[in-house]
Order: sequence, then C-alpha cells, then structure tokens
Amino acid sequence: MTDIVDDNLTQSASALKVKVPVKTGHGDEKVIELDLGDRVTIILDLIASERGCSVEELILIREGDEEPITEVVVVNSDYPHKRRHHVHHAGEVVVTVYYQAREETRGFKRSATVEAVLAWAIKVFNIDPNMATEFELTRHGERQELPGSEHVGHLAGRHRELALDLVRGDIANGAST
Repeated sequence: MTDIVDDNLTQSASALKVKVPVKTGHGDEKVIELDLGDRVTIILDLIASERGCSVEELILIREGDEEPITEVVVVNSDYPHKRRHHVHHAGEVVVTVYYQAREETRGFKRSATVEAVLAWAIKVFNIDPNMATEFELTRHGERQELPGSEHVGHLAGRHRELALDLVRGDIANGAST
C-alpha cells in the first residue's frame, strides 16, 4: 500500500521514493520516481534508453544550477527533488541572432535561458536601454515569442546550432477594447 506523504514524496512498503520533475525538451516534461539512495543520474539512464543514445551524450542540470549533476549525487531525504531537472545533449549551442540586416553569433551552455540570450542580443545590437523591454526572441523566421525561462538546449534539441530573431514585440497602446 502506498501512502501519500506530500505531492512529491511517497511511502511504499519497500522504500521511500521521490518524484522528480524532469524537462527533456521544448514542451516535453515528465515526472520520474526515484528511490532514496539512488544516483540522481539514473534519470539520464532512462532518457538515454528512450532516445536510443548513450548516457555520455546527455547531461542533467537542476533548475537554477550552472553545472551538470555528477554521478556521485545520491537522492536522500534532503535532496531538492521538487526543483525541475533538465536533460540536455552534451556540448554548447552556437546561437545566431538576426536583427535587421545583421547577425551575431555566440556559444552558450545548453542550460542558458532565452532571457540570457536576449540580454546578450540587446547589448550586442546596441538596443536603446529605454526600448529593451519591448524586444523578445523568436525562432528564426517565426513569430511566436519564446519564454524567457526556456533553456537554449531544449530549443536546439540534438543540434549544436540555434537560429533566433530579435524582434520588437507587440506594444500596448493603452486604448481599451
């Protein structure tokens, strides 16, 4: 019998388990259940098996962290299992941003957010700081604004390159409709 301790922690007859939210791609999220005492990198084993790739091709990053999680991290009762974990392919992403007749390119860690790329693009294209909040990033040739919290690694997927457009977003004119 399983008793719910909270939304992310369950007690079974054999062991204590934690539920870890994992983002594996743009718009692709799942919850993976791990036993206390498991290596957190078991998540990579599962995703590599699903994708048909080797574990060495993937990295695991906990939301808000800069560096990937290593093999030695073990899930215990103090492990921050409620924080979203991200699975990315290894290696950086070369991001090219297009704005008007120019383009600029720079490498980013896969865990870099769209917000970080936007800040770089605003600086490199010399956008007036008073207008900076009016700009957003879209996939090259598309119109839909990308969420600032999205990782470039999720947008790039297996690819090592990502093309984005710096665009001026919709500006509210204050008129009521």
